[in-house]
Amino acid sequence: MNLSRIKIICTVLLLALAVGIGFFSVSTMKHNRATLLTFNAAPAIPYPHSKDYRKCEEALKEGDLAQARSIIGHGKANAKDSDDYYMYVVLEAKYHFATMQADSFVDTNRRLTRYLNSLNDVSTPVRQLLKMETKMQRGVYEAKMVGRMDSAIAYYHQALDIVNNIPRLDGYRLMVLTNLADAYKQKGWYDETVRHFRHAMDLGDSIGMADDTRITIIIGLASAYSSMRGFNESKEWWQQAKELRPKMDRYELFQYLNNLGNYYYLQEKYDESLKCFLELDSLMANDSTMVWERMFGQANLSDVYLKLGQKEQAMALLDKTQPFFTQQRQMLPLYYLITQRIELAVGERRYNEAQRLIDENPTPDWMIPDQKLLRNKILIQYYKETEQWLNYGKTLREYAIIKDSITDISTRMRFSEALVHYQHERDILNKQNEIDEARLSYRWAISLFIASVIVVVLLMVIIALTHRHHRLKDAEMRGSIAELRMETVRNRITPHFISNALSAEIMAQMEGRQTDLDSLVQLLHRGIALTDIEQTTLTEELEFIRFYCDIESRSVGDDFCLHIDLPDGLDTDKVVLPSMCIQILVENAIKHGLKAREPQPGKQRRVRVKVTKKDGATLIEVMDNGVGLPEDHRVKERTGLRVMRQTILLLNEQNRQAHKKTQMASDLENYIWPDGDKGCRAWLMLPDDFNYILKRKKSLIYPPPRNKHFLTWKSNAS
Repeated sequence: MNLSRIKIICTVLLLALAVGIGFFSVSTMKHNRATLLTFNAAPAIPYPHSKDYRKCEEALKEGDLAQARSIIGHGKANAKDSDDYYMYVVLEAKYHFATMQADSFVDTNRRLTRYLNSLNDVSTPVRQLLKMETKMQRGVYEAKMVGRMDSAIAYYHQALDIVNNIPRLDGYRLMVLTNLADAYKQKGWYDETVRHFRHAMDLGDSIGMADDTRITIIIGLASAYSSMRGFNESKEWWQQAKELRPKMDRYELFQYLNNLGNYYYLQEKYDESLKCFLELDSLMANDSTMVWERMFGQANLSDVYLKLGQKEQAMALLDKTQPFFTQQRQMLPLYYLITQRIELAVGERRYNEAQRLIDENPTPDWMIPDQKLLRNKILIQYYKETEQWLNYGKTLREYAIIKDSITDISTRMRFSEALVHYQHERDILNKQNEIDEARLSYRWAISLFIASVIVVVLLMVIIALTHRHHRLKDAEMRGSIAELRMETVRNRITPHFISNALSAEIMAQMEGRQTDLDSLVQLLHRGIALTDIEQTTLTEELEFIRFYCDIESRSVGDDFCLHIDLPDGLDTDKVVLPSMCIQILVENAIKHGLKAREPQPGKQRRVRVKVTKKDGATLIEVMDNGVGLPEDHRVKERTGLRVMRQTILLLNEQNRQAHKKTQMASDLENYIWPDGDKGCRAWLMLPDDFNYILKRKKSLIYPPPRNKHFLTWKSNAS
């Protein structure tokens, strides 16, 4: 075996190992609960300015507004030129933000913009810095004061482009990255959120960031994973934040307690959440510089009281916080507080009040997905209790679409993380290969004979051991990839199923036929529940089939009938199978077989589900007397059948790696009934000794940023 071939084999094996480690970091996040407002702050920035300028920054950070105001006035009065004067105008804008004077903040930003537009040359470093600050302020206004996240993201990207071209300003770059990550979080793009937070963490590590900056990055990542319901990943970040708690100042404790309370709230651990927000409220009770922060925390505290049934305490806080944020003209917390009032009115059956609040406070198009999800959860309950079924169905569909979009974003993020892991490991392997090659050449030069013998023996041993290790890692990698593919495949069936069921009932209503909205609601709930699990029992699947056929019978006609044949002595609770597989076959038989056949007097349109035991397996057959398959058997593969086929392929691959002898199988073919009637037969073979659940793996994650003068909040629904 020559040396180049040995190096190629080693490199391939190690790269495969890197891919396995990367994909091992993926985890499933399927939780879906309400969330509170969350908060991040910007990191301290090492400004390249005068001592007074930096002192003003520290005063704003510590909440000493009087000293900050004094320094700003003195700096403007004694500025050496216009550029220096407007750098203090930048500080003035930050002072207005710290005191939440929105109109003054906007006016100051306009003054900066007019000054820059009046200049013929803005290419100097100071003027580029002023331009970057102007873009940052516009982004802060759009994100924190009016809630237009698309505009905020655009301004932050412009600021990032500017600061990337200014040397020695990594502190500014860190600030822009954390604000950009936070804006993506408010937008609901959590993959971009984590990517920019981690970029900020890498940058902070390279420049030796302070503990307070690291605290905010960690809290930012913990909050982002909580928003995606990745509580295992989030828990690891919260543990890191807890270790840094002794180093936190009051402002950082506000970040920590507010977001930690939200983390417990998302998991419906309301008692733990209440402790965090009560501690937060007590911390800021006598601090006149943190009035806004206290109101912010009380907006979350009122919702916790609602969930614990303490309505009087919740109402008192709502009456206190809503006028404050109305005066501040901050739409996101106001929308959240109105949602709480709607929930309170629905809980007390004050339906007229609830309807008034809904009509007067519609959901704007720019509202973040998490807040829409929270509002829709309350509306679903309200429309059900008041029997507004059309609104109920519409809101339920919107709820499912938003939930699926969050799941898709989470999946994309985990694929992105796996790729980052792989690229990182690949770079390490390349460097290691270069080092190994140099060492090998050196040994070869010292003693050709001795080195060749030693190298050959050692490499043979290493190749043998590495090959064995590679097979194990490769199996883990394929399992992780299969897990992600399975999750993507299963999530595709939810909108398909809901659309079919709703369409059938709407058509029945339009044609004047009998409808049963209660049955439809229960069917949709059960269908959504089944798509969230991988494995079910034959008992549960057949019960769902009966429910589904009861709904479909009204659109097929009175001549429709369903037969389910079970062998004597079969315990259906002990027969397991992938969820919704039989439903897919039955739906296909009804929709593309029976409905395409014209009714015939005296003849029934029928579906028969037959279960038999056969050679250590369970055979499930679905026969219909519909139009059957074309003569060439070429038929477009429908969504449901495609999902089932991909599910079978993934499960067979996993069980083949586990050395299972039998495999799942299915097919679709024409069928002749015993009485001569023609139709179609679909069958599914389920081996008894088979694992229908994909293996789960513990995920790997990277560390996170911080954002000191700019604020964020977050809401979601369960």
